[in-house]
Amino acid sequence: MTTRQKLLGLLGLASLVLHGTPAYAAAPQTLVVGDQFFSNRIVLELSGELKDLPYKIDFKRFNTGSPVASAVASGALDIGVVGDTPVISLAANGAPVKVVASTQTSLNGVGIVARPGILSVADLKGKTVAIWNGSWSQQMMFKALDEAGVPRDSVNYKFLLPAEASMALSQGDIDAFGTWEPYVSLQEKEGSTLIRNAKGLMSAPTYVVAYEPVLAQKGEIIKDFVERLTRAREWSQSHVDEYAAAWSKANQSSPEIAKAWFKRDAITVLPISPTIVSEAQATSDFLYDAKLLKKPYDVTPMFDRAL
Repeated sequence: MTTRQKLLGLLGLASLVLHGTPAYAAAPQTLVVGDQFFSNRIVLELSGELKDLPYKIDFKRFNTGSPVASAVASGALDIGVVGDTPVISLAANGAPVKVVASTQTSLNGVGIVARPGILSVADLKGKTVAIWNGSWSQQMMFKALDEAGVPRDSVNYKFLLPAEASMALSQGDIDAFGTWEPYVSLQEKEGSTLIRNAKGLMSAPTYVVAYEPVLAQKGEIIKDFVERLTRAREWSQSHVDEYAAAWSKANQSSPEIAKAWFKRDAITVLPISPTIVSEAQATSDFLYDAKLLKKPYDVTPMFDRAL
């Protein structure tokens, strides 16, 4: 089985319960966390941030973001780490979700990858591209087309999830798709080209989002989790090889792909700030303009600064 098949074939859900040392005699609380590819669990473990944990963490594995956001909104998860667009879409429709922190990358690993022979976004006119409705891929693709002067309706669209789009590009069924890591590094290894990254197009943050009803009873452990994740992500920037080796082993993937990803796109955890709220508003406005929201949505109430 090829590296790509192993990585793209991981479409199941798994869970892992990590037990920490109780801080008190009573049964410790459990924080249920949605985690794509177990990326956060792995970095927390390696950095030592799960030692002496005064509560339990039940990590639930996902391979894409939208199901994480939906699981948080339903209460199946206490918190999840997921891109901004599905969270904003859910919040705009009244879902009980609150963003308690944000993470940011360099955006070097978020962009549009294309098959050999396509050298720029301008070359996409008349071609077939893959996006996912209401996701980073759609926002990035539309903004890149606008920037290049390519009419949005001059491009043919297929609506595919990242793993499906990556397979479709490899098989020649599409010409390009908007995506993020690890799919960018995976496609580059197969000969595709990153023709435009997200810099200047969108901020592409990932949110730590909570199910609002749990904040009253689990607010303190959620705050502690964010603090531990902040330190773990700082640790990962100087331990790329170790993190890549553990991630690739857990995901049956190539260490080279993971290493390229982590070197290209280190993650930093950030507290809620006016800039983050402003960038979220820009995404909300885009979703409305793209007719993905029924009415304009003010994102301010979506953020929880109490933590």
